[in-house]
Amino acid sequence: MSRKRTKQKKQQAIKMDGFRFPHQLLEELRQFQDQQHIQVPASSYAVLLTVLQQIHVERNSQGKVLEYNLAHWARTLHMAYSTMHAGREFLIRHGFLYEEILPSGMPAFVLRNYKEYTTPELTQGHELNYFIVPHTLFQTNIIAELVRTANPEAFELLFSLLNQFRHGVAKLRNTGELSFVEQTRNMSTLKEKLGKRAKAVREMLTLFEAIFEIELVGVQVRGKQLWVRQVKFRLKEECVKENTDEFEVQPLLAAFQENLLYILDGLKIRYKARDLFDIMISFKQEVVNVVKYIINEEGDPSYSYRDSWLETFFYSCLSRFEQHMKEQKEPFTFRTSIGAYFRTIFRRNLPHAVQQIPHPLIHDAKVLEYTAKEHIPKLHLLTM
Repeated sequence: MSRKRTKQKKQQAIKMDGFRFPHQLLEELRQFQDQQHIQVPASSYAVLLTVLQQIHVERNSQGKVLEYNLAHWARTLHMAYSTMHAGREFLIRHGFLYEEILPSGMPAFVLRNYKEYTTPELTQGHELNYFIVPHTLFQTNIIAELVRTANPEAFELLFSLLNQFRHGVAKLRNTGELSFVEQTRNMSTLKEKLGKRAKAVREMLTLFEAIFEIELVGVQVRGKQLWVRQVKFRLKEECVKENTDEFEVQPLLAAFQENLLYILDGLKIRYKARDLFDIMISFKQEVVNVVKYIINEEGDPSYSYRDSWLETFFYSCLSRFEQHMKEQKEPFTFRTSIGAYFRTIFRRNLPHAVQQIPHPLIHDAKVLEYTAKEHIPKLHLLTM
């Protein structure tokens, strides 16, 4: 396993507050419609969004959701269960979604090709590309209304806008600059894409006002008719957040969880999404928060040494756990929870592991943490 890491890019100050929608998935849906001449129904887009949100909640990098409850989402979105069920059945019938029994015996819904969407090295020439769907979308009536009015084309417009906004938001320094990022659509284009007349387009746009600031450009009144030349869209502040993960550990933890899933499935251990979350939270609290101020040697301000050390430590603990499970003659049961069990493993092995970190890096990390937090560094307590 290679330990070499490239220098991390400068972190963006503002980011979309939501979950990932792989661009390749959107392309496959478009290709399906072009080749099969079948329109993906609005109810299926609604279900797809809830599945992607659930993948985000369960933090499952393989696109498998263990706790997906259609009735829950129907209540959350204020939609009929039968409508949601019909949307899910369409996705299953055409192969976008399927059910799988995990090695542990637990059922899971799986979004086809999700792992390929999010792991670019698996497919030659495929690049990791996604846009962010804001969580606040589920706090509006947009999804329910677009399904009620059978308006799948409006879902596609929404995805197109969010896809373009992601790049603009990445360049911002604070939320006050959101008004500088906008997308423009000609009314003629909207009428064609949505298959509606101008009045119906304007009515649909009123729904989008829950997450977008909308400005009508070139407005004219001709007789009793209102004419609009262009529509400008700007994201509302509810869709973004300040990027506070200054140490960029979330992508690292996501990569670690991928291997954790393989180990747990291989050992046929029954687990819930909450268990995975608890394990990674335990690792972040017990280990990452202790060594997060460690930077590279020779004045390099990046964290590649720290990340490589974390990788080595995590996989070492995982290997010990796997070996211990395989040595059990009787079925093993956790006294409390899987997360608590791993917390003990991390805590027990950490003191010895930090002794392998070069002393100059330990010293510099202590100084950085004390300067930033003005308290005794956790690393100091382990290396006294």
